Amino acid sequence: MAEEYHKNNFEKKLNELTQSLEPREISHDPSEQSVQGQLELSAQQMKDLLAASPAGIGIVKGRILGWANESLYSLLGYEFGSLEGKNSQILYPTEKEYKKVSARLAMDLKKYGTAVVETRLSRKDGIPFDCRIRTSRLDPGDPEKGYVVVITDISELKSLQIQLQQAQKMEAIGVLAGGISHDFNNILMGVQGHLSLMRIDGTASEKIVSHIHQIAKLVDTAAELTGRLLGFARGGKYQISELDVNMVLAMALNIFKPSRKDITIHESMDKRLHLVEGDHSQLEQVCLNILMNASQAMIDPGEIFVSTRNIVVREDHRYPFDVVPGKYIEISIKDSGIGMDMKVQKKIFDPFFSTRTTGETQSRGLGLSTVFGIVKNHEGFITVESRKGEGSTFNICLPASSKVISRDDQTEIQDFEQMPKGSETILLADDDEEVLIIWKNFLKKLGYKTILARNGLEAVNIFSLYKNRISLVVLDLIMPGMDGTKVFSEIKKINDQARFLVTSRHPMDEKVEGLLHQGCHEFIQKPFALNEFSRRVRTILDKKHS
Repeated sequence: MAEEYHKNNFEKKLNELTQSLEPREISHDPSEQSVQGQLELSAQQMKDLLAASPAGIGIVKGRILGWANESLYSLLGYEFGSLEGKNSQILYPTEKEYKKVSARLAMDLKKYGTAVVETRLSRKDGIPFDCRIRTSRLDPGDPEKGYVVVITDISELKSLQIQLQQAQKMEAIGVLAGGISHDFNNILMGVQGHLSLMRIDGTASEKIVSHIHQIAKLVDTAAELTGRLLGFARGGKYQISELDVNMVLAMALNIFKPSRKDITIHESMDKRLHLVEGDHSQLEQVCLNILMNASQAMIDPGEIFVSTRNIVVREDHRYPFDVVPGKYIEISIKDSGIGMDMKVQKKIFDPFFSTRTTGETQSRGLGLSTVFGIVKNHEGFITVESRKGEGSTFNICLPASSKVISRDDQTEIQDFEQMPKGSETILLADDDEEVLIIWKNFLKKLGYKTILARNGLEAVNIFSLYKNRISLVVLDLIMPGMDGTKVFSEIKKINDQARFLVTSRHPMDEKVEGLLHQGCHEFIQKPFALNEFSRRVRTILDKKHS
């Protein structure tokens, strides 16, 4: 209601001022008032206009708040006039955010004389909200006179953007599912084929071992595909690691190719490409989305040219925006599609912009606004070159990592005789009966004794009864009822020195890191090779209590 009142009052004031400033018949008599004089706003009229504005407007000098209109006080939840003379830092939820925004505003003000930034401010009740801050100098020639600041609440806009991105993401699942199902069918065909050959070669031990090796590789591939699906569903939660972008791009191409077999794809990858620090799933989505957009720009069969290379951005670069100088890797995706004029190019990264016509249902991927956001969050940048009728080229640039990745060789199946063995008692907690049976039989062959728990509550009760016998708890984090995190906490209450190996189908996340900080010894992601399982078990059991 208050916002509607301010809006209506502002429009009323604006209309009154507009009418009062309409030029009358102009006299050429020097004694008559000049046209310029007729059109000038009086100080009182300007004050009335600012006070009635629905946007929050204020004056800041030396980071101290001065005059502000009622809309700003209403937006922030403070009584009118109560912020005057206060440091603007009190409006920010954290000191870190205050310093970051202040630095960005100061840099842009010095460079351009005006600045715009999106951030979060805190209302008086402590509840943060998304907002856009615009600021410029009161006097362009004298920064000492302070700055005018305009603050608008963009919470609703942010919410709509998130909804749009999720809707676009659901559209992209169609293409993703098609590529993944194609790969899974090939994997299942491979596993079935090797199992059939094992029956035929039942007496040839060397051939059976070879088939087992191949099945193990297929399982690893399937696990990788599952990991990518889980990453796609994480909803924007980044998991940073050292990445070979050539591999990321290759995986995106594997998903994309089955969807448009009429398109010829030319690949040129730099084999000496620098590594980057990033989220594999998010960057794969970026590549997949641009490939999808390229394909949708081609009604007839066409060509896509994909390449990677190392580049260096120097201090005197010619990009029309701020770029941190240094080493980057560049992904270039060029299509032979319909191209874009300059008007479309200026809008393609806007959150709600689409070239889709009404009623069109074809998938459009994640949306280029989401692509832009992911690249920006990786401290990179993206450029587009296009002409109507001549195709488009998207260049994605990501900062090169200074670290060197240790590229793991493919894990070979270790001979049983070489696997570490033991005789301790291990509590196995998982709600999947098949998993429990495999763990039990494997550990039994290695000499261990096992106790099985099929849910969290049962695991806690068993540990309570046999706490003096159990040397290790292998704990699945996702179980019905009492989950693994709660089980961990309850068992630690019984024995603070209990040893844990936690496992989950999900990759390492904040929850797992929290458990590791609280005394959990190791984490292993499903599915895992049993030889690796045996090594982890023995490593934990051989550790001395701290």
